[in-house]
Amino acid sequence: MKQKLTIVLVSTTAFTIGAFMLNHIKKLSSYYDLLIFCNNATSLKKKVPSNVSLVNLNFHRKPNLIIDLKTFLILTYLMIKNKPSLTISLSPKAGFLTAISSFITRVPCRIHWFTGQIWITKKGLARKFYKIIDKVIFNLSLHVLVDSHSQRKFLISNNIISKKKSSVLLNGSVGGVNIKKFKFSNLDRITKRRKFNISTNDFVFLYLGRINKDKGIIDIIEAFHGIQKLHKAFLFLVGPIEDNDIKNLIKDNEKIIYEGKTFTPEKWFSVADIFCLPSYREGFGSTIIEAGSCKLPALGSNIYGINDAIIKNKTGFFHKPGNVNDIKKKMLFVLKNRNLLKILGQKARKRVELNFEENLLTTKLLEFFNSKIN
Repeated sequence: MKQKLTIVLVSTTAFTIGAFMLNHIKKLSSYYDLLIFCNNATSLKKKVPSNVSLVNLNFHRKPNLIIDLKTFLILTYLMIKNKPSLTISLSPKAGFLTAISSFITRVPCRIHWFTGQIWITKKGLARKFYKIIDKVIFNLSLHVLVDSHSQRKFLISNNIISKKKSSVLLNGSVGGVNIKKFKFSNLDRITKRRKFNISTNDFVFLYLGRINKDKGIIDIIEAFHGIQKLHKAFLFLVGPIEDNDIKNLIKDNEKIIYEGKTFTPEKWFSVADIFCLPSYREGFGSTIIEAGSCKLPALGSNIYGINDAIIKNKTGFFHKPGNVNDIKKKMLFVLKNRNLLKILGQKARKRVELNFEENLLTTKLLEFFNSKIN
């Protein structure tokens, strides 16, 4: 019997694996010996097939010479021990350390998946440093994947990657959408609105994800402050707050409702009338297509990545990035056009079904791997 080839999947966090890679893992584990290295990897035990090996690896999110060196040495040892035919990495820190360790241990096929650039909002030395990191990852990789077409064009134009050594799977995104999980539920809409004493006629804006300045949260809070006295509307912020300044902006405002990290985002998408992603940088905007799968249109920044997730005036709307007045203007527009939002929501669902259903992406990824290592 022919022995299975080994694939190593490396990510900084288990959350990234759980959010984007589970369907891929299920399929890949049928054809390859699959190992996953990340922080708190064993937390994935009940989510992945039993034949997938999980290894806890301490990735520190911010640069830390001692911890990063230790992690690199352990990662290199694991590469030597397991002799993978292919490595695939997600996130800059995991990508950088995996690119070097897999290169020096002569892993035949080294793949990194670009999902957004840290340096886009940086200045000076920090910007140069993170750009160099991305260039090193690319130069040491056999090939790279990018999770949106507009991001790939941006990286090529900035001489980070080349056209020849890069690809986007189908229409973009890493894992696509589980359309059976992400679907509109009227019961969830009624139940959660009742919990917060919000009527069916009240308008709900929703942001879901990490809550920090780079996501444009301060902009949307300020824009909402400018409209909340004019209309009966609420702003829901769902996810972990990473900037304390944001806590001060929302306290004592009864119209801004904060919920922490959630494991059931689909329930929140059903509550809202429009999903908002005012981000300054985004590789693709996976939450936009998850929202769309729940028949929820989106209002997002007109930046690369998000450009791929929204079709203007068909599945959502754009605003100028970082422009509070334009965000306010668009918020007022959607408040007055609820019937239009329902039409856009239906179109968003159909687009996800046709272009971003998770099995479509998984089939394409399997084809891609097979073409590289078989």
